Amino acid sequence: MACTTADYTTYEYRNGNKVIDGEGGSKRLVDGVEIWDAGDPPHRYRIMGMLRVSDYDQPYVNLSMLRAIAQQVRRNGGSAAILLSGNGGMRHAGDSLTWHERLGMLQENGYRTQLALMVQYLPEPAEKAPAKPVKATR
Repeated sequence: MACTTADYTTYEYRNGNKVIDGEGGSKRLVDGVEIWDAGDPPHRYRIMGMLRVSDYDQPYVNLSMLRAIAQQVRRNGGSAAILLSGNGGMRHAGDSLTWHERLGMLQENGYRTQLALMVQYLPEPAEKAPAKPVKATR
């Protein structure tokens, strides 16, 4: 039986830690961690780094890969993960996983590899209180 391997790499945007306002999508909750399989979280977040998970192509490969992703997110202080498509882009609504679909790209050596972005949720900006009316003096 093969074991799942997971690598985590931190990186920053060239223009600093860009804040992203997510639009929503579909997610799974795996071991207490949100894993977005299509779209992105409907929160403000920043990308912390890239996860690369590999496992031998077996019937339960999805569960082992998702658990490895969740473990890396928790270990590195992230809030959630966003799965990437085979070409490295964000998965869209039509890409949401079905029960029979396997994660990742099948490699020649019989392993599947899945990439994911590890993200950190950020607090929503505080709304400014309405200005108090100014009393006119006569």
